[in-house]
Amino acid sequence: MIFAIAIIGIVYLVLICHIKHVFRFIGIMAIPFIRLYLNRRVATGLEDGSRITERFGIPSSVRPFGKLIWIHAVSVGEFLSVIPFIEEFRSLNRGLNIVLTTTTLTAAKLVQERFPETIIHQFVPFDVFAWIQRFLKFWKPDAVFFVESELWPNTLFHLAEMAMPTYLLNARISDKTLKRLYFVKAFLRILPFKPFQEIFVTSREMKRHVLELGAKNVVINPNMKIISTALPFSKHVVAELKHKFIRRSTWIAVSTHKGEEEIIIEAHKKIQNSCGNVLTVIAVRHPDRAEEVLELCQKLGLSAILHTAAKEQEDQIQEDIYIVDQIGCLGDFFELITTVLVCGSLIPGIGGHNILEPMHFLCNVATGQYIENCEDIYQLVEEFCQKVTDSDDLANFVVKSIQTYRRSLLMKNTMFVRDWRRSIKQLTRAIYG
Repeated sequence: MIFAIAIIGIVYLVLICHIKHVFRFIGIMAIPFIRLYLNRRVATGLEDGSRITERFGIPSSVRPFGKLIWIHAVSVGEFLSVIPFIEEFRSLNRGLNIVLTTTTLTAAKLVQERFPETIIHQFVPFDVFAWIQRFLKFWKPDAVFFVESELWPNTLFHLAEMAMPTYLLNARISDKTLKRLYFVKAFLRILPFKPFQEIFVTSREMKRHVLELGAKNVVINPNMKIISTALPFSKHVVAELKHKFIRRSTWIAVSTHKGEEEIIIEAHKKIQNSCGNVLTVIAVRHPDRAEEVLELCQKLGLSAILHTAAKEQEDQIQEDIYIVDQIGCLGDFFELITTVLVCGSLIPGIGGHNILEPMHFLCNVATGQYIENCEDIYQLVEEFCQKVTDSDDLANFVVKSIQTYRRSLLMKNTMFVRDWRRSIKQLTRAIYG
């Protein structure tokens, strides 16, 4: 009965009201379901229960005096990609305060590790008008920056009402999302990108799409991830890992998802035939899956140990598989291990993860074939990144890399000879004047 009334109400609003009022009504109707959804996420460890009110636009920090901007980066990848922008933007605007919102808990932890005192982190409010209004009324940002593809109608409508300078950085929209946006334009007569003062895209094709979908000012800029700074690492931790991995032929698969570990384990068994005492390191994308991967290894006849458990012992690692169940430590492994597979790319439906992170450490890098989320980056660095299609391909890459690859400056001299940071300076000056 309630559902039928809601549908009738939405149809009525569509007929007589501005579309923004329709979305506000939908947001109100969704509140009970959002609360149930959040309760379930808290119960499963995907939300921080002590900070859940932030999702309703209620702040947990004090607004500092002075200039302040709001940056929204959905998850880990978006946050890492926007770090160069943050650093360059602050260097050009001394005394600037930044409120950075994320959706995921893993991204929140990483923000607090990388910028524990210099950036205010909040979880982004759900797209309910009253919650967004409360958030903006408290923080009063001078400008708002969204990273990559996060578009929420109530938020954008309200920002437009406030005449708030709003920008989209590193805009990359999947084909599936583009189809939905073109449908929204045709059926609801909404131009999704109209509220943005300026949009920064990474290709001519994406520029065409966002212009057709309402953008006013579009600038083609290289993907910000290409100029990201290297991940931090600890020399002490690297030394400890080197001791634990000594006399092992070691390689690492990072940001693995369910369905990819089986391919990696199959490749591990094939690599053993050529490299003997091989150690495969698996860094799961979501650490809460570590126990699941541990059980999978044991089920498939391999011994395995968790990184958090191995840190408590001084002995050298004897197991077949070393599972990284901690975020924020990949720099330690990239500094030590030269052979890297970047996952989220071995199976369809994920789109690949950041292949540049290990390249900053001059690692020999491979990725799977399903990399639609980072195809633009791959085109810039394909000389240094090999695509693998199955466990045979992967095993051949790892064996060749372990036996012959040595770090050199060739990659860095070729990849980074251009001054990408100059591009970021131009971008930040264009935004903030």
